[in-house]
Order: sequence, then C-alpha cells, then structure tokens
Amino acid sequence: MKWKLLVAVAVVLAFLGLLFFTEQGRRYAISLGSLTRSFTSTVGNFIGSFVKVPSGNEFSFELNLNKEAIYGQSFSFSNAGFEAFGKILSLKIDGKTWEIGEKVKVELVGSGEISIGNDGKLSLKSDTNLLKLDSWKTSNVKVEMEIIAESFSMNNAKADLINTTQASGNANKKLDDIELKVEFDKANLKVENFLGTIELKEKLKLSGTATNIEINGKKI
Repeated sequence: MKWKLLVAVAVVLAFLGLLFFTEQGRRYAISLGSLTRSFTSTVGNFIGSFVKVPSGNEFSFELNLNKEAIYGQSFSFSNAGFEAFGKILSLKIDGKTWEIGEKVKVELVGSGEISIGNDGKLSLKSDTNLLKLDSWKTSNVKVEMEIIAESFSMNNAKADLINTTQASGNANKKLDDIELKVEFDKANLKVENFLGTIELKEKLKLSGTATNIEINGKKI
C-alpha cells in the first residue's frame, strides 16, 4: 500500500516538474491558467445575470392619496406599459407634429420618462415599441406628448425621490410579516427609491417597493 502512495507522489512531482521547468510546460500552465480564469469569469457573469443581490432595506408599500399629490413629480420607466385617457395638447411622433386636440385613449409600451406639472398636465417622452391612439397604432417610434390626463396608469415606474406636500390618504408598509398602516391629512410626504405601479383616477395609488417613507419628517 505504501509503495502505491510513493508512486503516486512521484508521478505528481514529475508532472509539476514538467509543468514549471520546461518551456512547453510553462506555456501549457499559462494557457491553463488563462482558461481557468476565463471560465471562472464567464460562470460568474452568467450567475450574476440571474441572481439579484438584495439591497437589504427595501420594503413593500401602498399609498392611497389625493389626486393632487402627484403634481410636480417625475418618473422614469423601462420596458413598461403606459395607458392614459385625456385631451392631447401636443404630440410629436418621430419629430413630426400631429394635431389631435381631442380626448383619446393612449397606450404604449417602451422606455422613457414622464413628468406631471403643478397644473396637472402630463408630459411624456418615450422610445416606444408600440403606440396606440384609440384604434390607430404604430411601432418603434419616438414620442413626445403633453396631455391633460383624466386617468393614467403605468408599471415599472421609478423615482429616486417623491417629495410632495398637502398629501392626504393612507400608507401601508409591509416588511416581512409586519404590516403598518398610517393615515394622514395634508401632510408632507417623502418616498425614496420608488419602483412600482402608478394608477391615477379620482384618487392616486402608488404601490411597489421603496427604501424610506417619511410623513411630516417621521419615518414609518
């Protein structure tokens, strides 16, 4: 049994000698090392594309607010669906101006940004995969639009900061198995790192995740 062990050790030492003390062995070692590093990097990138590292401080929430709470706010969106109904004030499609001036249903899928003015007007810029105005539709166009929206909804909306005053309604925060509900009236509301869904009808509903919510300067 011992002689088999000695033979195995001798074979390993001989292999290492060939690997590091001959020109051909050194070239093989370098090639093998590069291949190993490349394989490790590829596997790491492959796994990283599927595994999302949690930030550790996000929580789920829902806000039910007065409609005016969204005035003055801006959001970006990526590969998202957007839908609105209202009167189009201005419209450009691939740089060409369109005259609409009436209420229509707008639907699009794409990426871009929206902002809501203090007067309630909604401005949108988007690279769209699909655009529909009532029954008319087109695809793969750039859109710039201003609309007085009676209602709108969108998913994958993102905002680093939502900061609004005179917000009335309630907030529901859920972290693990703990759920907290807070009601407030005409409050200063701040939401940090929002990602989720916006629904605006008679009332405003925001739902998704955030890292911080403050009401009148107090965290909930």
